[in-house]
This record gives sequence, structure tokens and C-alpha cells, in this order.
Amino acid sequence: MTVDSIFKNKQTLKNDIKKECNDELQIEPIPLATLYRPQADSYHLSEVGFIVIEDGWDEQSLLNLQQQVGCTLFALQTTDKHIDRFEVIDGIIVCKADEVGQIKTVFESVLSDRDKVGIDVNDIKKSCGAEKPANFIQARATDIPDSEQIKSTVNHLLNQIPEGLSTQYMMLDIESDHKLSLDEFFSVTTAVESRIADDSKVFYGNRMIDKPDHYWMGAIYVAS
Repeated sequence: MTVDSIFKNKQTLKNDIKKECNDELQIEPIPLATLYRPQADSYHLSEVGFIVIEDGWDEQSLLNLQQQVGCTLFALQTTDKHIDRFEVIDGIIVCKADEVGQIKTVFESVLSDRDKVGIDVNDIKKSCGAEKPANFIQARATDIPDSEQIKSTVNHLLNQIPEGLSTQYMMLDIESDHKLSLDEFFSVTTAVESRIADDSKVFYGNRMIDKPDHYWMGAIYVAS
């Protein structure tokens, strides 16, 4: 074997190793939240999964899904139609048909901050209907002076919770055109804590969106 051939073999090996390392680095992260449909032949992994009850899931299709993804799974109830849990469903969230995407967004926002707030899977399950169905509410600020937008939005959101109910768990996502200041965030938490039980748990998410003068809040809550 000549010196040139030895060099070429070494260079080829280095290129192969480099390619393998690059391939490993390009592995895509598991999504935080995924909406699954029963018609799919296979399902991608996700940290949290959702199904819409109205899509017509049955016991076998749910078992097939769970065997493939093995993640915490929530059923979204968009009509009066119910579903048996079949030891597969971890919680039920009541919402409107056009709110499914927003629920997924709330999860993604809160879970992306989980290292800061210390939320785990059991917290998620309790916040989203593990013991009884959870509900979804949302509010948006429109035609309101900047100084009143946050206060108005959070009050409008909380006023949708029926009077007389005690909120035990809540996941609340705040979407705005800028990163909230500490004072702004404190005004939200103060308003929320004034309306819930002392031992309640609330988990927050905060996202920025490129829309001028925009405030939106969405919450998933369990109350009794």
C-alpha cells in the first residue's frame, strides 16, 4: 500500500466519521405537543398527545396509538359526544372545535418553560382533566389603551369561569407583541391568585408574536 493510498483511506474514514456525527446532530427533537388523527398509518413521537373525540376513535385505534407513541394523552371534547378512557386517556379537556389548535399552543408555551416552573407530567395530568374534565377559556384585548390591555384581558378571561366554582389547577398562556415586564407579569399573577383557592396550582407560559398592540390569553383549568 502506497503512502498516497494510506492517506486517501484515512481521509475517507475521517469523512465518514464526520458524516455520521453530522447525521446524529441533525436528529430532530421530539415535539412538545401533537394532534393525532385515527386515519394515520403510523404516528410520530411526542411528549404530549391530543385526540379529538369527534374524530371517531375507538378502543383499538387508541390502543394502537398508545403502543406507538407511549406519551401522556388527552382527549378534546368538542361536542356532547363522550369517550371511554380505556386506560389510555390521561385527561379530558372540553373546548370548541375551533379551539383545538389554541389548546396545543397553550401546552407548547407552558412546557417550553417547564424547567423554570418545575412542572412535571403529574402536574399536567391534574391540570388537564385527570380527575375531572378540564375546560378551556380565552380572551383577547381589542380597542383598549395600552395601559389597560393586560388587566382587561386577564379579567375578561377569569370572568368566564362560572361563579361559585373553586379552581384547583390552571395552565395559562400569555401571548403579546413584546416580552412582558416583571410588573406586567405580576399584574397577571395577582389577578389570577385573587380569584383562585390558596392551594391551587397555576403554570404560566409567555410568548411573543409579531402583531402590534396584541394581547391574548388562553387557559385550561379544573374547578369544582
